[in-house]
Amino acid sequence: MLISDAQRDIGRAYVGGGPGVMVSALIWFVAAFVQHSQGTGAAFAVLFFGGMVIFPASKLIARLAFHRDNESPNNPLGMTALESTIAMIGGLLAAWLFLPSQPGLVFPLAAIAVGTHYAVFKTVYGDRLFWALGGIVTAIGLFDIFAAPLQGAVALLVAITELAFGILLTARALRPDMGARTGRSRA
Repeated sequence: MLISDAQRDIGRAYVGGGPGVMVSALIWFVAAFVQHSQGTGAAFAVLFFGGMVIFPASKLIARLAFHRDNESPNNPLGMTALESTIAMIGGLLAAWLFLPSQPGLVFPLAAIAVGTHYAVFKTVYGDRLFWALGGIVTAIGLFDIFAAPLQGAVALLVAITELAFGILLTARALRPDMGARTGRSRA
């Protein structure tokens, strides 16, 4: 299978990755709410454990809402995004280590871990928008750490960014010209 065929297959199966990004946005929104109502520790638990449902929830949404079948079982990119999650989990665990001593760094470090994780999605989907998404999410974390603290707004800013990109990625995947490139019929 050519890499371009593998990317089209993944894009078809996961609606360009948009639903997964929107599920992640929802988790970041909940984490932002919990951070302001119950504190950083509880909010980080929401983010960490909520992150575990992103893949299965996005797969379910693609199947039920968009009537998408799974990617081809012999698609060499099929597990790449999931495998890249291992590095992101390492970054999230590093962020968690700061919880007792510097809780203000937890969400910026989590944003950097998640943002850099999106870089791999450009290869998986063949869409440079994932580089932009990853760059912005990473920049939010870096800005909070090195330029000006965002006063607990990192989770909210990541959520808003992901929601906007999730909608854009989904809309692009549903365009008729994208359907022709991915081999979907538009009946």
